[in-house]
Amino acid sequence: MQTIKRRIGIFMHQFDGGGAERMTVVLANALYEAGHEVTFIVRSGEGESRYLLRKEIPVIDMDIAECSKLEKNIRNIRSLTGVLKGQKYDVLFSVTAEMSQVAAIAALFCRRKIPLVEVLHNTLSMETHSFQKVREKAIPLLDRQFDRVVAVSQGVREDYLRVSNTSGQKVVTVYNPVIYPQICRMAEEDTGHPWLVKDRKWHTLVLSGRLSYQKNHMFMLRVLSQLSRDADYRLILLGIGELEEELKKACEQLGIGNAVDFYGYTKNPYSFYANADAVVLCSRYEGLPTVLIEAMACGARIVSADCRSGPDEILAHGKYGALVEPGKEELFAQAVRRSVKEMPDKDALRRRAEDFSLEKSVDGYLRIVEELVNGEKI
Repeated sequence: MQTIKRRIGIFMHQFDGGGAERMTVVLANALYEAGHEVTFIVRSGEGESRYLLRKEIPVIDMDIAECSKLEKNIRNIRSLTGVLKGQKYDVLFSVTAEMSQVAAIAALFCRRKIPLVEVLHNTLSMETHSFQKVREKAIPLLDRQFDRVVAVSQGVREDYLRVSNTSGQKVVTVYNPVIYPQICRMAEEDTGHPWLVKDRKWHTLVLSGRLSYQKNHMFMLRVLSQLSRDADYRLILLGIGELEEELKKACEQLGIGNAVDFYGYTKNPYSFYANADAVVLCSRYEGLPTVLIEAMACGARIVSADCRSGPDEILAHGKYGALVEPGKEELFAQAVRRSVKEMPDKDALRRRAEDFSLEKSVDGYLRIVEELVNGEKI
Protein backbone atom coordinates (compact mmCIF):
# COMPACT_ATOMS: atom_id res chain seq x y z
CA MET A 1 0.00 0.00 0.00
CA GLN A 2 1.36 3.41 -0.99
CA THR A 3 2.41 5.68 1.88
CA ILE A 4 0.41 8.89 2.21
CA LYS A 5 2.95 11.66 2.69
CA ARG A 6 2.38 13.60 5.91
CA ARG A 7 3.86 16.97 6.83
CA ILE A 8 5.48 16.52 10.23
CA GLY A 9 6.99 19.36 12.24
CA ILE A 10 9.40 18.73 15.12
CA PHE A 11 10.07 21.53 17.61
CA MET A 12 13.00 21.29 20.03
CA HIS A 13 15.54 23.67 21.55
CA GLN A 14 18.69 22.67 19.62
CA PHE A 15 20.78 19.74 18.41
CA ASP A 16 22.55 18.92 21.67
CA GLY A 17 24.47 15.68 22.07
CA GLY A 18 22.08 14.33 24.71
CA GLY A 19 19.92 11.24 24.34
CA ALA A 20 16.65 13.10 23.69
CA GLU A 21 18.14 15.13 20.86
CA ARG A 22 19.97 12.22 19.24
CA MET A 23 16.91 9.98 19.40
CA THR A 24 14.75 12.72 17.88
CA VAL A 25 17.15 13.10 14.96
CA VAL A 26 17.23 9.32 14.41
CA LEU A 27 13.42 9.26 14.45
CA ALA A 28 13.20 12.20 12.02
CA ASN A 29 15.54 10.49 9.57
CA ALA A 30 13.44 7.33 9.69
CA LEU A 31 10.18 9.24 9.15
CA TYR A 32 11.74 10.96 6.13
CA GLU A 33 12.96 7.63 4.76
CA ALA A 34 9.42 6.27 5.18
CA GLY A 35 8.23 8.89 2.69
CA HIS A 36 7.10 11.76 4.91
CA GLU A 37 7.98 15.45 4.81
CA VAL A 38 9.80 16.33 8.02
CA THR A 39 10.88 19.79 9.20
CA PHE A 40 12.79 20.77 12.33
CA ILE A 41 12.02 24.04 14.12
CA VAL A 42 14.74 24.91 16.62
CA ARG A 43 15.79 27.75 18.87
CA SER A 44 19.34 27.27 17.61
CA GLY A 45 20.59 25.17 14.72
CA GLU A 46 23.87 24.37 16.46
CA GLY A 47 24.76 21.24 18.41
CA GLU A 48 26.66 17.97 18.47
CA SER A 49 23.87 15.81 17.03
CA ARG A 50 23.28 18.00 13.96
CA TYR A 51 25.74 15.88 11.95
CA LEU A 52 23.37 12.88 12.28
CA LEU A 53 20.52 14.67 10.50
CA ARG A 54 19.93 13.89 6.84
CA LYS A 55 20.80 16.87 4.65
CA GLU A 56 17.43 16.61 2.88
CA ILE A 57 15.53 17.50 6.08
CA PRO A 58 15.04 21.29 6.37
CA VAL A 59 15.77 23.12 9.61
CA ILE A 60 14.00 26.36 10.53
CA ASP A 61 16.52 28.06 12.82
CA MET A 62 14.77 30.71 14.93
CA ASP A 63 18.25 31.88 16.02
CA ILE A 64 17.26 32.96 19.54
CA ALA A 65 20.18 34.87 21.08
CA GLU A 66 21.52 33.97 24.52
CA CYS A 67 19.64 35.74 27.32
CA SER A 68 17.82 34.83 30.52
CA LYS A 69 15.79 31.63 30.34
CA LEU A 70 12.49 33.44 30.81
CA GLU A 71 13.30 35.98 28.09
CA LYS A 72 14.48 33.15 25.85
CA ASN A 73 11.16 31.35 26.20
CA ILE A 74 9.19 34.53 25.50
CA ARG A 75 11.19 34.97 22.29
CA ASN A 76 10.64 31.29 21.51
CA ILE A 77 6.88 31.78 21.77
CA ARG A 78 6.90 34.81 19.48
CA SER A 79 9.12 33.14 16.89
CA LEU A 80 7.27 29.82 16.91
CA THR A 81 3.92 31.60 16.59
CA GLY A 82 5.23 33.28 13.44
CA VAL A 83 6.49 29.98 12.04
CA LEU A 84 3.20 28.19 12.69
CA LYS A 85 1.21 30.97 11.02
CA GLY A 86 3.34 30.59 7.90
CA GLN A 87 3.63 26.79 7.77
CA LYS A 88 1.06 24.01 7.61
CA TYR A 89 1.79 20.76 9.42
CA ASP A 90 -0.37 17.69 9.74
CA VAL A 91 1.17 17.19 13.20
CA LEU A 92 3.65 19.13 15.33
CA PHE A 93 5.76 17.17 17.83
CA SER A 94 7.29 19.24 20.64
CA VAL A 95 10.25 17.62 22.37
CA THR A 96 10.72 17.97 26.17
CA ALA A 97 8.38 19.58 28.68
CA GLU A 98 9.81 23.08 28.41
CA MET A 99 9.57 23.23 24.61
CA SER A 100 6.09 21.75 24.81
CA GLN A 101 4.95 24.60 27.03
CA VAL A 102 6.29 27.04 24.45
CA ALA A 103 4.47 25.14 21.69
CA ALA A 104 1.19 25.07 23.64
CA ILE A 105 1.23 28.84 24.19
CA ALA A 106 2.28 29.52 20.58
CA ALA A 107 -0.57 27.30 19.37
CA LEU A 108 -3.01 29.45 21.36
CA PHE A 109 -1.67 32.65 19.78
CA CYS A 110 -1.61 31.08 16.33
CA ARG A 111 -5.43 30.83 16.23
CA ARG A 112 -5.22 27.96 13.77
CA LYS A 113 -5.75 24.41 14.97
CA ILE A 114 -2.60 22.34 14.65
CA PRO A 115 -2.57 18.78 16.00
CA LEU A 116 0.00 19.03 18.78
CA VAL A 117 1.88 16.16 20.44
CA GLU A 118 4.05 16.61 23.52
CA VAL A 119 7.03 14.24 23.77
CA LEU A 120 8.29 13.75 27.33
CA HIS A 121 11.79 12.35 27.84
CA ASN A 122 11.96 12.84 31.62
CA THR A 123 9.74 12.52 34.66
CA LEU A 124 7.87 15.83 34.70
CA SER A 125 7.66 15.99 38.50
CA MET A 126 11.47 16.02 38.73
CA GLU A 127 12.18 18.62 36.05
CA THR A 128 12.81 22.22 37.10
CA HIS A 129 13.03 25.17 34.75
CA SER A 130 11.86 28.75 34.40
CA PHE A 131 8.38 27.75 33.24
CA GLN A 132 7.74 25.30 36.10
CA LYS A 133 5.57 27.74 38.07
CA VAL A 134 3.71 28.66 34.90
CA ARG A 135 2.99 25.00 34.28
CA GLU A 136 1.83 24.39 37.85
CA LYS A 137 -0.66 27.25 37.55
CA ALA A 138 -1.73 26.60 33.98
CA ILE A 139 -1.63 22.80 33.57
CA PRO A 140 -5.36 22.52 32.73
CA LEU A 141 -5.13 25.21 30.04
CA LEU A 142 -1.80 24.09 28.54
CA ASP A 143 -2.56 20.39 28.56
CA ARG A 144 -5.80 20.96 26.66
CA GLN A 145 -3.65 22.09 23.73
CA PHE A 146 -2.05 18.65 23.37
CA ASP A 147 -3.95 16.12 21.30
CA ARG A 148 -1.60 13.39 22.49
CA VAL A 149 1.27 13.08 24.95
CA VAL A 150 4.06 10.62 24.16
CA ALA A 151 5.93 9.26 27.18
CA VAL A 152 9.21 7.51 26.39
CA SER A 153 8.68 4.99 29.20
CA GLN A 154 5.85 3.63 31.30
CA GLY A 155 7.38 5.34 34.33
CA VAL A 156 7.28 8.74 32.59
CA ARG A 157 3.66 8.09 31.62
CA GLU A 158 2.61 7.23 35.17
CA ASP A 159 4.42 10.28 36.55
CA TYR A 160 2.74 12.57 34.02
CA LEU A 161 -0.70 11.21 34.86
CA ARG A 162 -0.06 11.88 38.56
CA VAL A 163 0.83 15.55 38.06
CA SER A 164 -1.47 16.52 35.20
CA ASN A 165 -4.88 14.89 35.77
CA THR A 166 -4.92 14.17 32.03
CA SER A 167 -7.01 11.38 30.52
CA GLY A 168 -5.00 8.16 30.50
CA GLN A 169 -6.14 7.42 26.94
CA LYS A 170 -4.46 10.58 25.71
CA VAL A 171 -1.03 9.60 27.06
CA VAL A 172 0.74 6.81 25.18
CA THR A 173 4.09 5.12 25.75
CA VAL A 174 6.39 4.90 22.74
CA TYR A 175 9.94 3.82 23.43
CA ASN A 176 12.78 5.83 21.92
CA PRO A 177 14.29 4.55 18.65
CA VAL A 178 17.52 3.55 20.35
CA ILE A 179 18.56 0.50 18.35
CA TYR A 180 19.39 1.04 14.70
CA PRO A 181 21.70 -0.91 12.34
CA GLN A 182 24.80 1.29 12.68
CA ILE A 183 25.23 0.57 16.40
CA CYS A 184 26.56 -2.98 15.99
CA ARG A 185 29.06 -1.87 13.37
CA MET A 186 30.23 1.12 15.41
CA ALA A 187 30.58 -1.02 18.55
CA GLU A 188 33.27 -3.05 16.80
CA GLU A 189 35.46 -0.02 16.08
CA ASP A 190 38.60 0.60 18.12
CA THR A 191 38.25 3.40 20.68
CA GLY A 192 41.97 4.04 20.69
CA HIS A 193 41.68 4.70 24.42
CA PRO A 194 44.66 3.41 26.46
CA TRP A 195 42.39 2.37 29.35
CA LEU A 196 40.40 0.02 27.10
CA VAL A 197 43.23 -2.11 25.74
CA LYS A 198 42.75 -5.87 25.81
CA ASP A 199 44.32 -7.96 28.59
CA ARG A 200 44.46 -4.93 30.88
CA LYS A 201 45.23 -5.34 34.56
CA TRP A 202 42.66 -2.83 35.78
CA HIS A 203 38.88 -2.36 35.58
CA THR A 204 37.56 0.44 33.37
CA LEU A 205 34.08 1.84 33.94
CA VAL A 206 32.23 4.11 31.51
CA LEU A 207 29.64 6.72 32.47
CA SER A 208 27.97 8.58 29.61
CA GLY A 209 25.85 11.69 30.03
CA ARG A 210 25.88 15.45 30.31
CA LEU A 211 27.96 16.74 33.23
CA SER A 212 24.92 18.10 35.03
CA TYR A 213 23.02 17.90 38.31
CA GLN A 214 20.60 15.31 36.92
CA LYS A 215 23.33 12.80 36.03
CA ASN A 216 24.83 12.89 39.55
CA HIS A 217 28.48 12.33 38.59
CA MET A 218 29.63 13.35 42.07
CA PHE A 219 28.04 10.19 43.44
CA MET A 220 30.07 8.06 41.02
CA LEU A 221 33.30 9.83 41.94
CA ARG A 222 32.74 8.93 45.59
CA VAL A 223 31.99 5.33 44.58
CA LEU A 224 35.20 5.23 42.53
CA SER A 225 37.11 6.50 45.55
CA GLN A 226 35.81 3.51 47.52
CA LEU A 227 36.59 1.04 44.73
CA SER A 228 40.12 2.38 44.35
CA ARG A 229 41.04 1.55 47.94
CA ASP A 230 41.55 -2.14 47.20
CA ALA A 231 41.85 -2.43 43.40
CA ASP A 232 42.76 -0.48 40.26
CA TYR A 233 39.54 1.03 38.91
CA ARG A 234 39.36 3.76 36.28
CA LEU A 235 36.43 5.84 35.05
CA ILE A 236 35.88 7.35 31.60
CA LEU A 237 33.30 10.15 31.50
CA LEU A 238 31.68 10.65 28.10
CA GLY A 239 29.96 14.01 27.77
CA ILE A 240 30.36 17.71 28.44
CA GLY A 241 28.52 20.09 30.72
CA GLU A 242 28.45 22.93 33.17
CA LEU A 243 29.82 20.94 36.13
CA GLU A 244 33.10 19.87 34.52
CA GLU A 245 35.41 22.12 36.54
CA GLU A 246 33.62 21.34 39.79
CA LEU A 247 33.93 17.61 39.13
CA LYS A 248 37.62 17.90 38.28
CA LYS A 249 38.26 19.65 41.59
CA ALA A 250 36.36 16.89 43.38
CA CYS A 251 38.58 14.27 41.71
CA GLU A 252 41.68 15.94 43.12
CA GLN A 253 40.13 16.24 46.58
CA LEU A 254 39.19 12.54 46.54
CA GLY A 255 42.64 11.51 45.34
CA ILE A 256 41.36 9.97 42.10
CA GLY A 257 42.56 12.60 39.64
CA ASN A 258 44.66 10.06 37.73
CA ALA A 259 41.80 7.53 37.62
CA VAL A 260 39.19 9.69 35.87
CA ASP A 261 39.29 10.73 32.22
CA PHE A 262 37.00 13.60 31.19
CA TYR A 263 36.90 12.38 27.61
CA GLY A 264 34.16 14.73 26.42
CA TYR A 265 31.67 14.20 23.62
CA THR A 266 32.18 11.33 21.18
CA LYS A 267 30.28 10.41 18.04
CA ASN A 268 30.80 6.74 18.85
CA PRO A 269 30.09 5.88 22.50
CA TYR A 270 29.18 2.32 21.48
CA SER A 271 32.77 1.13 21.14
CA PHE A 272 33.39 2.43 24.68
CA TYR A 273 30.40 0.48 26.02
CA ALA A 274 31.44 -2.69 24.20
CA ASN A 275 34.96 -2.59 25.65
CA ALA A 276 34.23 -1.38 29.20
CA ASP A 277 34.26 -3.69 32.21
CA ALA A 278 30.92 -2.10 33.12
CA VAL A 279 28.71 0.77 32.04
CA VAL A 280 27.38 2.71 35.03
CA LEU A 281 24.49 5.13 35.51
CA CYS A 282 23.86 7.03 38.75
CA SER A 283 21.30 9.67 37.73
CA ARG A 284 18.95 11.35 40.17
CA TYR A 285 16.12 10.90 37.67
CA GLU A 286 15.64 9.81 34.06
CA GLY A 287 12.92 9.13 31.54
CA LEU A 288 14.23 6.29 29.43
CA PRO A 289 18.03 6.34 29.79
CA THR A 290 19.28 5.65 26.29
CA VAL A 291 22.73 4.67 27.50
CA LEU A 292 21.41 1.53 29.22
CA ILE A 293 19.71 0.30 26.05
CA GLU A 294 22.75 1.09 23.92
CA ALA A 295 24.97 -0.69 26.45
CA MET A 296 22.75 -3.79 26.25
CA ALA A 297 22.98 -3.72 22.46
CA CYS A 298 26.78 -3.73 22.85
CA GLY A 299 26.64 -6.69 25.26
CA ALA A 300 27.98 -4.68 28.20
CA ARG A 301 27.71 -5.31 31.92
CA ILE A 302 25.50 -2.67 33.54
CA VAL A 303 25.24 -1.20 37.03
CA SER A 304 22.53 1.43 37.45
CA ALA A 305 20.86 3.46 40.14
CA ASP A 306 17.20 2.43 40.37
CA CYS A 307 16.03 6.01 39.89
CA ARG A 308 12.75 7.26 38.43
CA SER A 309 12.12 6.42 35.64
CA GLY A 310 13.43 3.86 33.20
CA PRO A 311 16.26 1.74 34.65
CA ASP A 312 13.96 -0.81 36.31
CA GLU A 313 11.78 -0.91 33.20
CA ILE A 314 14.72 -1.36 30.81
CA LEU A 315 16.62 -3.86 32.92
CA ALA A 316 13.46 -5.86 33.74
CA HIS A 317 13.79 -5.54 37.53
CA GLY A 318 17.49 -6.45 37.43
CA LYS A 319 17.40 -9.33 34.94
CA TYR A 320 19.68 -7.55 32.46
CA GLY A 321 21.86 -5.54 34.84
CA ALA A 322 22.40 -4.62 38.47
CA LEU A 323 19.97 -2.15 40.05
CA VAL A 324 20.99 -0.27 43.19
CA GLU A 325 18.90 1.87 45.52
CA PRO A 326 19.66 5.55 44.75
CA GLY A 327 22.16 7.25 47.03
CA LYS A 328 23.70 4.05 48.44
CA GLU A 329 27.40 4.39 47.63
CA GLU A 330 28.60 1.22 49.37
CA LEU A 331 25.88 -0.89 47.73
CA PHE A 332 26.75 0.58 44.34
CA ALA A 333 30.45 -0.21 44.87
CA GLN A 334 29.57 -3.78 45.84
CA ALA A 335 27.43 -4.16 42.71
CA VAL A 336 30.31 -2.95 40.54
CA ARG A 337 32.73 -5.43 42.16
CA ARG A 338 30.31 -8.30 41.50
CA SER A 339 29.48 -7.24 37.95
CA VAL A 340 33.04 -6.98 36.66
CA LYS A 341 33.62 -10.62 37.70
CA GLU A 342 30.55 -11.94 35.86
CA MET A 343 30.33 -13.02 32.23
CA PRO A 344 27.37 -11.24 30.61
CA ASP A 345 24.92 -13.13 28.39
CA LYS A 346 25.49 -10.90 25.38
CA ASP A 347 22.87 -12.60 23.20
CA ALA A 348 20.18 -12.10 25.85
CA LEU A 349 21.18 -8.47 26.32
CA ARG A 350 20.98 -7.81 22.58
CA ARG A 351 17.59 -9.49 22.28
CA ARG A 352 16.27 -7.27 25.07
CA ALA A 353 17.70 -4.19 23.37
CA GLU A 354 15.69 -5.02 20.24
CA ASP A 355 12.52 -4.14 22.18
CA PHE A 356 13.66 -0.54 21.70
CA SER A 357 14.20 -0.76 17.94
CA LEU A 358 13.86 2.04 15.42
CA GLU A 359 11.11 0.15 13.55
CA LYS A 360 8.89 -0.19 16.62
CA SER A 361 9.32 3.47 17.52
CA VAL A 362 8.51 4.69 14.00
CA ASP A 363 5.38 2.52 13.94
CA GLY A 364 4.25 4.05 17.23
CA TYR A 365 4.73 7.64 16.07
CA LEU A 366 3.10 7.06 12.68
CA ARG A 367 0.11 5.47 14.39
CA ILE A 368 -0.36 8.71 16.35
CA VAL A 369 0.04 10.82 13.19
CA GLU A 370 -2.63 8.84 11.34
CA GLU A 371 -5.03 8.97 14.30
CA LEU A 372 -4.77 12.76 14.45
CA VAL A 373 -4.93 13.30 10.69
CA ASN A 374 -8.06 11.16 10.60
CA GLY A 375 -9.62 13.22 13.38
CA GLU A 376 -9.54 10.67 16.19
CA LYS A 377 -9.95 12.70 19.38
CA ILE A 378 -9.82 11.60 23.01
